[in-house]
Amino acid sequence: MCGKAAVSHLKWDEVFAWASILNPPSALPPDPENRINVSPSRLRRKSEPDSMIWETLPVISHRDGRDTPSQAIWPYLPPWSKGRLPILKSGKLLSTANARLRQEGAPFAPTFMKPWTLGYRVIAVVSWFYEFDSRVHPQVPYAVFPLEQPFWAMAALAWPVSNGTSDIPFSVAIITVNPNQVLHSIGHHRSPAILRTPEACRTWLCGDAGDALKLLQPHPNESMGVEEVPMNIKIPGNEDVRLPKSLTKVR
Repeated sequence: MCGKAAVSHLKWDEVFAWASILNPPSALPPDPENRINVSPSRLRRKSEPDSMIWETLPVISHRDGRDTPSQAIWPYLPPWSKGRLPILKSGKLLSTANARLRQEGAPFAPTFMKPWTLGYRVIAVVSWFYEFDSRVHPQVPYAVFPLEQPFWAMAALAWPVSNGTSDIPFSVAIITVNPNQVLHSIGHHRSPAILRTPEACRTWLCGDAGDALKLLQPHPNESMGVEEVPMNIKIPGNEDVRLPKSLTKVR
């Protein structure tokens, strides 16, 4: 899965220089804020609905013939959640940070089928993401970073927000697929669906749904690096983490 990520020195002009086949607007928005510890939105105190901390990820969407960069609330807020984190009738929080690709039947769980059917496909852009080794306790965190791309471009599903956040057009769920051997080696069972080329990004944003679905594959082993990171990366919102030097080379 992908439940934590970094947005480190991403610049929209550099993103579109790599994804040169895309058609950005003439004026780009401000570059994303530098953060090394982005978690899905959460309540600071579960007993206090007003203590909500909204978190965002940089995304690109295809709107009015342009491939438009913006921020998107993470996780995905289903239409029925009325702009809030989705709570089931049982009172349990529904996890919607990721939309898992199914191997049979409909490609996604019912919660995510409306954006898929209506073509709300976006690209989430991050510098690297974090995974946790489920074979050990406490789980050891790892940063997973690109070796051949300047950032990760991840396939995602989106839905327009309705919580009064006028400058944020969407909420977003990152699509996950089966892991490659690199992620298996650190004890993880899912992987973000990573788009490897500018052409793949274009197809995902506005291509045929069948062609877009074919892009959702495990990432090649040789193009993915991993590095253990300090345990305090687990603390949501904690930016005071001393990351290994290998990550400073990524960005």
